[in-house]
Amino acid sequence: MYAPFTTLRANGLHDPLSVASRRTRLTWHAGDDGAGSSDQIIVSLGPQRRSVSGGDERENLTVELPPSSREITVSTPPWRTVYWAVGARRGDQTTWSEVSRFTVAPDLESSGAEWITHPELAAPGSDHRAGSVWFAMPFHSQTSDTRTLVHLAASGVVELRVDGRELTDRLLGPGYSDLVTEVAASTYDLGSLAEGAHTLTIEIASGPYWLPPNADRYAKFTAESRPLALIAILEQLGESSRISLTSAGETQCGRGATVLTHWYGGEDFDARLPEPWSEIDSLPAARAPWSPPEIWWPEYPPLRVVDVLDETRAVTVPAGRLIDFGTNIAGWPLVHWSSSPHERQVRLLPAEQATPIGVDQDSTGSPIYDSLVIPPATSGDWHPRFTYHGFRYVELQGADDVGVKAMVVRASNASVGEFTSSDAFLAALHDVSVRAVQGNMFSVFTDCPHREKLGWIEQLYLCFDLLVRNFDCEAHLRDSLHHIRRAQLPNGAIPNIAPEFVDFTGHAYEGDPDAFRFDVNWGSAILHLPLKHYRQYGDRRVLEDNLPAMKAYLRHLSDIESNCLIDVGLGDWIALDVSTPRVLVASFGYVRLLEAAQEIAGIMGDSTWASHTLQRRNRVLAAIEQLTFSPSASQSELTIRMSLAERRGDDASAKEFLRRLVARIEQDGWRFTVGEVTFEELVDALTQHDMADLVYRIITRTDVPGYGMQLARGVTALAETWSAQRLEVGEGSHNHFMLGMIDHWLQGRVAGLRQRGDSIGWATAVVEPVFLHDVASASTRHSSPRGTYATRWCRSDDGRVEIVVDVPLEGAAEILLPGELPVMVGSGNHIFHSHARVHREQPIEVRRDG
Repeated sequence: MYAPFTTLRANGLHDPLSVASRRTRLTWHAGDDGAGSSDQIIVSLGPQRRSVSGGDERENLTVELPPSSREITVSTPPWRTVYWAVGARRGDQTTWSEVSRFTVAPDLESSGAEWITHPELAAPGSDHRAGSVWFAMPFHSQTSDTRTLVHLAASGVVELRVDGRELTDRLLGPGYSDLVTEVAASTYDLGSLAEGAHTLTIEIASGPYWLPPNADRYAKFTAESRPLALIAILEQLGESSRISLTSAGETQCGRGATVLTHWYGGEDFDARLPEPWSEIDSLPAARAPWSPPEIWWPEYPPLRVVDVLDETRAVTVPAGRLIDFGTNIAGWPLVHWSSSPHERQVRLLPAEQATPIGVDQDSTGSPIYDSLVIPPATSGDWHPRFTYHGFRYVELQGADDVGVKAMVVRASNASVGEFTSSDAFLAALHDVSVRAVQGNMFSVFTDCPHREKLGWIEQLYLCFDLLVRNFDCEAHLRDSLHHIRRAQLPNGAIPNIAPEFVDFTGHAYEGDPDAFRFDVNWGSAILHLPLKHYRQYGDRRVLEDNLPAMKAYLRHLSDIESNCLIDVGLGDWIALDVSTPRVLVASFGYVRLLEAAQEIAGIMGDSTWASHTLQRRNRVLAAIEQLTFSPSASQSELTIRMSLAERRGDDASAKEFLRRLVARIEQDGWRFTVGEVTFEELVDALTQHDMADLVYRIITRTDVPGYGMQLARGVTALAETWSAQRLEVGEGSHNHFMLGMIDHWLQGRVAGLRQRGDSIGWATAVVEPVFLHDVASASTRHSSPRGTYATRWCRSDDGRVEIVVDVPLEGAAEILLPGELPVMVGSGNHIFHSHARVHREQPIEVRRDG
């Protein structure tokens, strides 16, 4: 018997616990032997595992599909747990995949469960929210129970324990939501439990939803949006399924040993106080005094501890001990202590930079610290429970006899790619780019894990390849789009961050009073991200679900444009040369947005919208062409004008702008001065015109701001600025993935593997490596929706290059090598050879103007 199908996924996830979508997309890969071209594909869904692959099928939903089918979208069945399998029918025999499952999210509020809180927090104007509160739910486990699940929504951050044992899955949940209109929910699997009595404790703290003014810790913003409240169902599944509900007057509660928690500033924990599972005194919970907001079920993969780091170096500083973990991470300091006859008070200050006298928190916000009171004659360990930090260093104050480690926390998005090279710089550049993503991969993709913890949305599409070529972000990015839709204003405007925890109205930049709140190159994520997501994963629902928000945003831009141009926002953000006219950068973003809309209209079959959008785009192009061109134009402006000339089909002008661009790069001292909006356009243009070695020489320079300078200054994750230096106090983070656009070049150009422009879901790849003069080899691998593609090239001493290409069972690749005709290949391992031309040091003539 053959294995017909593998890698079964529901909504892009393996056995998800809380599917709340009206429609569920099921996908699978062909197995090693594959299904025959004449096999009938059978998808079977049912409420019992035993019935879906050859058992009693009377309750099942069964769908027959053509042999080439690898997905189906179904109305989400009404069962609590849905089991499903995919079979290949050959004659009268059906061979099935392994059975998969997904759990349907319950309707918490119609279940009979109540929103509850601690009585001290139920009074109007309560100021008792600084610490944690807990709720206890006793239950009895039976040997016949197959699963025990907890479904909850909370206006804060929760930690779950069973009989005092911490659940290490789904940390810092349920996750971000809008501060006012919704609250996030999540499902937790309690694992295998022994028969008998157990107690579930759910401890909750405020997270980003209550950040009072005048706190003695750093805060990015203030929020007093809602009380600490919880609604939960404990569901025991088996021969006799049972549920327990949160209930005012019945569910017991108390105050936790975390006496202060602050999403930005840290936590205070008093180990002298009893923990919830050992608490004797408790009182009945009160009904939460609010009109409950809408409950939303995120789909991002669980946050987990993925690594624990030991110190690499520790030195004595005036206030204590400075511990270096060697790598900039996001997560928790883990404190361990042995018994002592004395009470100890410990303070831990996390930071990503340090000086000879201690930590330097200028780039993270200050003060940020955790404190711990350790009673005498006890041993134990502790880490923050309701917040996290970005740090490389921890300054330990107050006790020398405790140990500290670093726990790395992030969303558990599966790794789906890698890049390697004989060139140590290129390999390191990829590594720090990926580490910057890891440090910002929480319930939303943040800009930095300390100072802001905000979801700046432009990086989701400008750094799309960095995200999806290295991690499976299918479900996570759908959550990002939910936040963007939720943040959209009634007039269609889209803020630069989502969720919009901070209203940046009045935060001016270069004459625009609201530049940090509204910028077309940020708001256009509502079109670019769904389109890129659809191309990567093939999920048409992402286009359909976001279509109303797309059209509302386009109407908003039509309302604010002047003579077909947009003149708002941040310009080419983080550019070293800020002379580029803002109207040019914003209107360029407008053109790209309209092109995305035109493509989406074509996919959706809306010819009227496509025609209207094309006309609108052409009017904007014509208006931009009328803007005054300065002979001293910046690299950003020349990149934009070159790109727009290509879009108009004006090859002569495009070539002239390219010539001017290279001349400007030389004038600027052979360094790049562009920002995040134009960087990818610039390096792609230079590469396509046989100047990849120029890109390489510039990015490796250590004496000018850029990637080379960042690495030379010892960053272990990408920095916020090109120079890796601080700007003003509170800027200059060393854990930002905003500048990670370069990974698109490393994997898609240097290693040479990318999806073909007309392909969806990696049905067809392009292999077109760039054989850099000073690089002997490069390779990349990507586990795509069609299976794993890989390319490897290596140059021998005589200049001959061997290229090895792996194509998955249901994939195809177009091979484009220098001086050779294109070759199409199917699945398998393929080897090619090339006498590669070396990119020219001076690719085009540089002529001075004037």
